[in-house]
Amino acid sequence: MQIEQTGKVVAVLPEQRFSGKNGEIVKNAFVIEWQDNGYTQKLCLEVMGVDKFDKMKSSVVVGNTVLVRFGISSREYNGKYYTTAACWYCSAVGGGNTVSQPQPSTAPSSNNDDNIPF
Repeated sequence: MQIEQTGKVVAVLPEQRFSGKNGEIVKNAFVIEWQDNGYTQKLCLEVMGVDKFDKMKSSVVVGNTVLVRFGISSREYNGKYYTTAACWYCSAVGGGNTVSQPQPSTAPSSNNDDNIPF
């Protein structure tokens, strides 16, 4: 399922690096917010792969209004469910750079610090 949302970038989170079975995995994340029925909504979007985020970097700036396309997926681990919003397209609204991204890989990643396999 593809979801599209326009919002203002309110935070760009620090890059995270993990060791995976196929090598190093790099995850970048940013937060957008928008108004929905009078309530402020926020969503943290993840971008897997440094090359994918580098193509979005010029649009993903705090204060920019952006159009994002992303997919949502949930995984179960030890009886708990974890949900991810994986961004694969981001463009600044009202001009700016437009960057199209391919669908992200569904290969699980690993974080050695918290024993969660993705």
